[in-house]
Amino acid sequence: MFAGGLGIVLGGPSLLMAISSVPWPGSGVLTAAITVAHAALAARRAAPLGSFVVVCLAVAAQALVTGFFLIFPSVLVFPLSLYSHTAHGRHPALGPIAGAAGAALVTFRFVHDPSVTAIMRPSAWLLAALLMTIVVAAWSLGLFRRTQLAYIAVLKERAVDAAQRATLDERARIARDVHDVLAHSMAVIVSQAKGGQYATDRAPQALGVIEETGRQALTDLRGLVGVLRTGPAESVPQPTLRDVPELVAQMRRTLPDVTCTERGSARPLSPAAELAAYRVVQEALTNTLKHAGGGTRVRIEFRWSDTELVLVVRDDGRVGVCGPGGKGLIGMRERLAVVDGSITAGAHREGGFVVEARLPYPVGERS
Repeated sequence: MFAGGLGIVLGGPSLLMAISSVPWPGSGVLTAAITVAHAALAARRAAPLGSFVVVCLAVAAQALVTGFFLIFPSVLVFPLSLYSHTAHGRHPALGPIAGAAGAALVTFRFVHDPSVTAIMRPSAWLLAALLMTIVVAAWSLGLFRRTQLAYIAVLKERAVDAAQRATLDERARIARDVHDVLAHSMAVIVSQAKGGQYATDRAPQALGVIEETGRQALTDLRGLVGVLRTGPAESVPQPTLRDVPELVAQMRRTLPDVTCTERGSARPLSPAAELAAYRVVQEALTNTLKHAGGGTRVRIEFRWSDTELVLVVRDDGRVGVCGPGGKGLIGMRERLAVVDGSITAGAHREGGFVVEARLPYPVGERS
């Protein structure tokens, strides 16, 4: 579209001037060179180098015919082609070299053309300086545009990388959630199934817990699968600290001796930090049920200090039944790292196993 418009605005008058002012066969050469130059300009984006070379040859052909070609409007095709090649071509340094050579050729031809010298005495140095100024301006604008395009390309690449990282982070989060849901639910189901085998009178209660736990696990998994299918906007609400009492109440069916206490004044946490705290409690209770059994005593304590929440989950089960290298604890460590928290887990000196997590408050909530 742009090249076609220039062909009409610049090419038409140039062709009329060439035909009316230059005798044949020179006018034929000028007509062909002007037409080729405008046609080559149309390919300035698809083939920057080829388009620029053709324009240079077309301009040289016009200069060889007459020095008066310099007053043709179509002469502007050369700086436009120089700009486009510098902005989009692979060899931007070629532009000023070709421009300097062209300026020298055009200057020599113009000041030595008899038809020009018959009516004026042009200054070679002044003309050369003017032409080189045009060349440098076109080349500089092309370099500026080239820098803009490179910067835009870098921004697009960073955006793609950020999207890919976000996708991987979301997949990792979903994988952790799936692990937490399955590990917790299956631990409860297995514990109840074992208890039902040896206590016939508890079989209905155990089956009821299994049914309820399985149904809740299916609901959670459907929500996670929904995220994979439709994206985070369709995800189910994530647990927070307000859901911890309900979690403890559910676990008391398989771990009767579970208590939860708080010390200090509660502070607001980010949604990610609340989810991480909830998962720490869930994973710690699940590990106790899996490795220490349903008769273990568990103490959950929330310590609200001036700068952070310290969450401690301790049981009095067998020492060494759960180490910090398990996938669940690795997942907890990853969750806490996202919110600048930390976690330690291991055997307690007085017996049993202890998990201690530290979650810093948002900057505005610290004393």
